Amino acid sequence: MEKVTLKCKVAVSGNVRAELMWCNEPMSFWGTVDPQSGDIRDNRHPFYQQNMKGKVLAFPTPKGSSGTGLIILEQVRTDCAPAAIINVRSDPVVLTGPLIAKRFYGVSIPVVNLSEEDYAKLEGAKEVEFFEEGDEIAVYY
Repeated sequence: MEKVTLKCKVAVSGNVRAELMWCNEPMSFWGTVDPQSGDIRDNRHPFYQQNMKGKVLAFPTPKGSSGTGLIILEQVRTDCAPAAIINVRSDPVVLTGPLIAKRFYGVSIPVVNLSEEDYAKLEGAKEVEFFEEGDEIAVYY
């Protein structure tokens, strides 16, 4: 596999390497994600009928409900949370779940932000690796 390293802003750190699910549409967890399975159930979203369990979830910006953090925490409890999240611009709505999961449950769901240019480079990638230390990710094609 070809490897490319991209600079990022780390919001929540962690070590993980997993398969990438990438789209160029905003995403809401509330009403879109089944917190018991990790399935995407919104038929208007590009991830429809895919499962995010253990995958790197990349979407440019979060949208919607303040309940997103609760959905992510329920996914941690039911063992169907994403392995990591990549955004162009994260907000507190998406960050609360990974921050609480790390602090109170010892579960690391890294969250990073990329420039729009670097985010576009993720299209077609197979896997992404995150590192506890540092400000870059490794992208595998």
